[in-house]
Amino acid sequence: MKHHRYTVFFLLLVLGIICVSCANPRASSQTLEIGEEGEEMPEEMVWSVYDINAGGYAEASAVANEITEAYGTQIRMLPSSSGVGRMMPLYLGAADVGKIGDEFKFAFEATEEFFDLGWGPQDVRAIWAPISPFGLAVSEDSDIESIEDLEGMRVPHISGNTSVNIKTESMLAFGGLTLDDVDVVDFNDYGGQGQALIQDELDVASINPQAGGMFEADSLDGIRWLQMPASDEEGWEHVHDVASWFYPREIDDGAGMTDDNEILGHGYLMAAYADQDEEDMYAFTKAHVEQYENYEGATANMWTYHPDEVITNPAAIGVPFHEGSIRYLDEIGLWDEQKQEENDALIERQEDLQEAWTIVEEEAEEMNLSEDEHEEHWLERKEELVPEEF
Repeated sequence: MKHHRYTVFFLLLVLGIICVSCANPRASSQTLEIGEEGEEMPEEMVWSVYDINAGGYAEASAVANEITEAYGTQIRMLPSSSGVGRMMPLYLGAADVGKIGDEFKFAFEATEEFFDLGWGPQDVRAIWAPISPFGLAVSEDSDIESIEDLEGMRVPHISGNTSVNIKTESMLAFGGLTLDDVDVVDFNDYGGQGQALIQDELDVASINPQAGGMFEADSLDGIRWLQMPASDEEGWEHVHDVASWFYPREIDDGAGMTDDNEILGHGYLMAAYADQDEEDMYAFTKAHVEQYENYEGATANMWTYHPDEVITNPAAIGVPFHEGSIRYLDEIGLWDEQKQEENDALIERQEDLQEAWTIVEEEAEEMNLSEDEHEEHWLERKEELVPEEF
């Protein structure tokens, strides 16, 4: 069974994205040491990140700047607005780590566009896991007051970005809606949704409230956010029917916010493949904590990078943590036997998924399935062969 694969041209295009350097020319190559035990940061790193208008890009840049300033590590950023665009450099070994959304879970499970690529389940690991906000925004003068009111309205579908689209679908589910109940508008520019909202190209934006484009939209026309109260248990059950790894989140510092807003939260990971060097990932994890006080004020969401705020239980994000990160989490008292058991179970799940992938590939070829039939067969057999434990 042959899957659709990206052409060599596309691979080169992904790797040829304009790179923004976070290097600090004043830093000395002799300042790589990070701790008393002689551990060192890598001399150079490449990070795969969201596009420049996104909140995640600003967060990654803030951390990168402080790491470079403190240790001299030269960091190059590869921005992309699509989940595949962010995963591809990691998959090809062109990036060391990434600021990665739900595409990481999809790659781990070989679902969505990562089934289409034919990669199979990916042996990936979490490094540091802040919780990021996400919500549905409307113009301040809109008649839309709740998610239920979005029926028949123009809702964005971000091309090539299943990580965003599954959040949109989950938030609609909170209001008892599906994509069939709204007017789905294909949209290429995730960060440009604020502009599209005020230009009346969309009725709602599905985006991080702390994205730069939303502050601009609020300054021009005013925006507000549709609420997802944690107390609405039925609504959150509907959310979890779509994606189990989302949480209620309360914030007051997003674009257009003057008081507390109850919206969606999700793990927005610094992540890598399992084969990244343990010593490098240990130092990288430690750097997040050692430099926290220097980057905490860079954006409104940086407080979620504090070790008391990040997600440290693997079951909550659905992928295991890297051994280097576990070493440091254990040193600072954020790891325990229960978390290790969860991590071991997820590593075992990855091994079982890879075995199941091989079995289903052979079955699909024997059954002469079309690509759509193959995907449906994979999803069904995956549940039979590797049922989820969490």
